[in-house]
Amino acid sequence: MKKYLLIAVAALLLVSVPKTSNAQTKASPTTVAHINLDSLLDIMPAFKKASDSAQLFYGQLEQMMYQMNLELQRKGNEYDSLNKSWSPPIKAIKEKEITDLQQRIQDFQQTAQDSYTQRRTELLVPIFETIQKAVKDVALAKGYKYVLDSSKSATVVLYAADSDDIFTDVRIKLGIPLPATPAPKTPGH
Repeated sequence: MKKYLLIAVAALLLVSVPKTSNAQTKASPTTVAHINLDSLLDIMPAFKKASDSAQLFYGQLEQMMYQMNLELQRKGNEYDSLNKSWSPPIKAIKEKEITDLQQRIQDFQQTAQDSYTQRRTELLVPIFETIQKAVKDVALAKGYKYVLDSSKSATVVLYAADSDDIFTDVRIKLGIPLPATPAPKTPGH
């Protein structure tokens, strides 16, 4: 039964191939362009500002974590040096303080990572939406059906034949000036 089903499917495919290829030759050619989003982001003032703001927030979280770890270290050192002189109830209280602080640190780490991710997303989503709109506007104006990201970090395009690069058009649409080119360094300076 499977053999007959495979033969029927193969026959159906063979019959439909000529029709598909005729349809493809009649269709208008697909127009493809590309843009290197990493390069665009590198020159966008809004992206730098958002990244700096996210990094500042991350630094504040790191500082809080550092303070909590200092407190844990202080309590651990106090416990190690004085636990032999403490009565069992005091020793139990101090052990619980250390355990509770370790749990708070663990909870803070998770909350901090989630907060950082959320903050970064809140800052970057509007930028990516602006870029997407500019890319769409340029693509529609120039008649492109597809625009691919040609950044090295993008894993979307595994191969790309020559296509039109719309980087300059999108940069202009976003109102981003060309970055100043650094002056060539002279030997000895």
